[in-house]
Amino acid sequence: MFSKRGTHRRNVVGYTGSRGQEEDQKELQTVETFEKALREEVSVSNEFDLPLTVLALGKEGGWEEGDIRRALDALRTADLIAHTDEEIVIVLPNTITDQARIVEERLRARIPEAAFGVVAFRQGDDAEDLLKRARNAIPRTKENPETA
Repeated sequence: MFSKRGTHRRNVVGYTGSRGQEEDQKELQTVETFEKALREEVSVSNEFDLPLTVLALGKEGGWEEGDIRRALDALRTADLIAHTDEEIVIVLPNTITDQARIVEERLRARIPEAAFGVVAFRQGDDAEDLLKRARNAIPRTKENPETA
């Protein structure tokens, strides 16, 4: 479902928002932890009919040092973020699409070279469906940012 690199969940890894030593000591979660957390969020959304939105970010040439930090700074403590060399995936629990677009704009201001895919959870989706739709939305964004 997700490969290599790291994942962060601000409330799980103890992110405090302050810079410096605490930032350097922050641990990365494993891919398995990200996938498990995503499956749990999807399960909760299915069971309780709660909104859930996923943002996928792509950037030609890969991510630069600081891109992940800039993305983290735009998120809430409940949000889940994972990244590989090619993409960043952000899970926004209890978030409708309009709210996710606000997060997208904050991210776009911080990482203007990135292309974005934003998709909302649909009843019956599983974690893989949601990720696939978010990833597939990225190329449309690169071609026409106004329609994604």
